[in-house]
Amino acid sequence: MKKNITRKGCRTLAIVWTLAAASMAVAFVRRLAEFNLFLLLMLVLSVFTAAGFWRTWRGMEEEAPRDPFGAPPRFADDPVLFDDDPPQPNDSEENDNER
Repeated sequence: MKKNITRKGCRTLAIVWTLAAASMAVAFVRRLAEFNLFLLLMLVLSVFTAAGFWRTWRGMEEEAPRDPFGAPPRFADDPVLFDDDPPQPNDSEENDNER
């Protein structure tokens, strides 16, 4: 079961991975005299992951606020939904006003 990430969540993940990449960059530079392949791989993976989240965040559309009165309810075309009694041939609301 896959949970969809919202635009806000994607931005948060992008910021976190950017900070992780910055941390790896600092660690790699501090140990530059003794080359460490593991730190270099972690730096590259963090940069690619952060870039992927930023790219995804830019590609997502804005989440517009939902207007509760903007669209009719789904059952608007089905008047039988709230009708308990079946319609009778001579018993209609139109005939009530004509008497």
